[in-house]
Amino acid sequence: MKLQSETREIDSLLRNINKLLVNYTKKQLAKYNLTLPRFHTLWMISKFQPVNMGSLHEEMLVAGSTLTIIVDYLVEKNIVKRYRCKDDRRVVLLEVTEQGEELVQSLLEERQSFLQQALLKLGTEEQKSLINLLKPVYESLETQSKEVR
Repeated sequence: MKLQSETREIDSLLRNINKLLVNYTKKQLAKYNLTLPRFHTLWMISKFQPVNMGSLHEEMLVAGSTLTIIVDYLVEKNIVKRYRCKDDRRVVLLEVTEQGEELVQSLLEERQSFLQQALLKLGTEEQKSLINLLKPVYESLETQSKEVR
């Protein structure tokens, strides 16, 4: 199937937008001595807490040893806590501390503020249109990616 020029342009724009957001995020994370993998782990723990290492490993698709090193760092910095499950002492659970939760929220707000500055070039209706255009593309890609697994 021959690719349409619009597909190539959309692909390029999305990759470049993502690159700019990732670079901005890396700079913000560096202020807190965090890397993208550390922040992603912190965010996933926040999203699924309380979560055990096995579930986190499956969700993130990261090597167990790598995940352990990252979690150890987050625990050492007091932004994640590790504890034994009350119902099954063999299970170790992870939760984000109050300090970690504040950090996650602060970093997400900073990133969204950066994006918002660019979106101000569009009016409110144009922003809503962009959302309505991107949603079905996202949903289609999500469906396709599940079929590939």
